[in-house]
Formats: sequence, structure tokens, C-alpha cells
Amino acid sequence: MKQFIQKLIDSLENNTKGFSGRKLTAFAIVLCVVVAHVKWLSLGDFTLMSEIFLIDYGFIAALFGMTTYQNLKSKDTEKVEQ
Repeated sequence: MKQFIQKLIDSLENNTKGFSGRKLTAFAIVLCVVVAHVKWLSLGDFTLMSEIFLIDYGFIAALFGMTTYQNLKSKDTEKVEQ
């Protein structure tokens, strides 16, 4: 547990000792989405289910698109350097 807390604190620094900033951001966003979905499900109102799924799938597609774009951009940078 002490090591986990230390890595979490090291993540706030600009070095490679801590966790990845992208992973921490993704974890925080997913945690917020899970809490929002649990609250929505506890209300029992499923009339907007299709809209909720559309937002979820759109968000997931956007995240995959950003990751793919970043990978393609880094490959182009490597080709230019060679």
C-alpha cells in the first residue's frame, strides 16, 4: 500500500517514477462514468437508455480515435527522424 501511494504521489511529478498520466486520467473518467451510471440505474428510469448508450459508445470511439492518432503521429515522427 505504501508503494502504491508513493507511485501515486510520484505521478504528480514530471518524471517516469510514477504512474502514467494518461492512465490516471482514464481511470478517473471511468470511475466518474461508473458512478453516474449506478446513480442513473438506481433511479429506475430507462426511457433514455438509447441516448445513454449512444453517448457511451461515442466517448469510447473518441478515446480509441485519440490513441490511434497518437500512435500514427509517433510513427510518422520516427520515419522523419530516420
